[in-house]
Amino acid sequence: MNGSFGELLGILDPGRPVLVQTHDFPDHDAVGAALGLKKLLERAGFSANVTWGGLAQGISLAAMIERLGIEPVPFSDALRGDWQTVAVDGSPFAGTLREVAGTLAGIVDHHPVWKEITCPFADLRTDAGSCSAIVWSYWKEREETPDRNTATALLAGIQLDTDFLSRRVSALDLDAHYALYPLGDPELARDVVRTSLSVEQLSDIGRAFVDYRLSGKVLLVEVHGDYPQELLSVLADFLLRLREIDFAAVIEVRGAEYRVSARSRSADLDAGHILRKTLASMGAGGGHPHMAGGVVRPGDYPGPEAFMKRLTETIDARLQKPGRKPLGRA
Repeated sequence: MNGSFGELLGILDPGRPVLVQTHDFPDHDAVGAALGLKKLLERAGFSANVTWGGLAQGISLAAMIERLGIEPVPFSDALRGDWQTVAVDGSPFAGTLREVAGTLAGIVDHHPVWKEITCPFADLRTDAGSCSAIVWSYWKEREETPDRNTATALLAGIQLDTDFLSRRVSALDLDAHYALYPLGDPELARDVVRTSLSVEQLSDIGRAFVDYRLSGKVLLVEVHGDYPQELLSVLADFLLRLREIDFAAVIEVRGAEYRVSARSRSADLDAGHILRKTLASMGAGGGHPHMAGGVVRPGDYPGPEAFMKRLTETIDARLQKPGRKPLGRA
């Protein structure tokens, strides 16, 4: 289901602005791919912007957005615009976009889809480790060279989704990384992907392992206090290192919204899907098969026991569909 940038240009109206929308609660790959596509569309003569639903969570991602001068249109404003929209690193057909701003013209993604694709353009490469590498292939197709900031954003996206070329790496990811490395700022790309913690957070890390729930291979940790998203992500990553655990989630019960970070190591447990389903009645969530994030409305949080029950019920329901096969996977 591969597509080309030329095909995408063929279905877009040059007289209408283009909105590049990432999956909800974007990560570095989603933001990098969005910036890369926006900049290339502008080279082709289009007016283009980027947006996303949900928060861009994490200190390092916020640093990337700020340091590279990425200026997204607020999603509430995007919903009121007359856009032709291209979804990147997610789509409503994969369940990673709850709502599309404007009219969906196409998708550029590397995640499997569970519904029939009904938009005019689709470039779905489930063998690619990152969406940023797919967008880089468009630059290569046009024989264009990205500016330093755009190359850095694409490089960071590849590094994040492939864990610095150690996970789900395709030949496309390797080629893109090789080409982008001298064009961007490799040190900046590395710094905005790697998590930076402080000695002052050691006590918070210790307290995180006091209150947990375990059900089979599913682990839930509830933390109290001011935990930056970065720290929640580190805790979720660490918990997945436990050999008995296939799915780990951390929820911070504090503030105007309770934040959740989840990780999965099982191909049968799509973290983005599981978190989105679990949080549907109490907040919102989404992300990738191996990592996801979300928020819970404090008034709708049922407590750790009930939350764990909903989480395991969602997981059990998914595991009871052994024959289910995503439409975008060969």
